[in-house]
Amino acid sequence: MIASYAENFSFKEIFPISAVALTGTKELLDAVAGELPIHPPYYPTDTLTERSERFFVGELIREQIFGKFRSEIPYSAAVQITDFKEREGRKDLIQAEIYVERASQKGILIGKDGKALKQIGELARKEIDKFLERPVYLELRVKVREKWRKKEEWLKRLGYTR
Repeated sequence: MIASYAENFSFKEIFPISAVALTGTKELLDAVAGELPIHPPYYPTDTLTERSERFFVGELIREQIFGKFRSEIPYSAAVQITDFKEREGRKDLIQAEIYVERASQKGILIGKDGKALKQIGELARKEIDKFLERPVYLELRVKVREKWRKKEEWLKRLGYTR
């Protein structure tokens, strides 16, 4: 197969990769890195990111939705941090809304007696505590916003477009 591709196409190199045997990726990554152009940094070297803590907190919550529901819900779910209060001598308060497109998705996300949402919240809070390096109190709410992914206004509001 490799010989056939090498004959019929003008590839610079061919890298056999196996996801099952976990082989070939190091060689590919090394070759790709060697081909990347050298460029001055886009940001000062002491700047880690241009994104806010709110953004990363929302992504940590979304990560737990992906982990729990796989392909069932995640692509129809978005997270918006509605409140982020640092409180002296107490846990920071973070309130977030999770938007889904259908009422049935809301039911799945909440789960029987709220168990699924509680699990998402507990796992997300632990990750947020680690990320912020301080304890937080996390409140999650699930809301239906039909076809939010097709509405420019909602895509902007949720930070997917500028």
